[in-house]
Amino acid sequence: MKYFRLLVLILPLLLTACGLSEQQKADYAAVQRAGVNSATYNKMLQGMDLSLYDVKALAKAGVNSGIVLRYMQNQGTIYVLNAGDIQGLLNAGVSRSVVDYMISTPRLYQAPPVTVGVGVGYWGGPYWGGGYYPGPYCYPYRRGYCR
Repeated sequence: MKYFRLLVLILPLLLTACGLSEQQKADYAAVQRAGVNSATYNKMLQGMDLSLYDVKALAKAGVNSGIVLRYMQNQGTIYVLNAGDIQGLLNAGVSRSVVDYMISTPRLYQAPPVTVGVGVGYWGGPYWGGGYYPGPYCYPYRRGYCR
């Protein structure tokens, strides 16, 4: 029972240590003061990804683009935008820096492509399986086919 009381006393201290930074608190307060709709504000408080609609709502409310950029960078959301999306964001008043960042997210956050070892196949052409195939080669040229 003593351990339970101790846990009840220490748990709130541990949770506050994992809380928001002062910068994040200031950013969220600025978003709330700007009068952004509650759905977008709640998404930000919960750490969810912002949709294009949310980004437009933040711009319409006059939220500083630095706050929006900081939030997007912390989330690491990948945005795949077409020309219509980009034009819609710019027409909604989203700053060019935010749009440029959103355009660059696929390159920033996706893992680099994995290269498969390319060797020379049995007939001298490229073999995409990771190098030379050691055999035995029987018709239809699959390992283990010959008995």
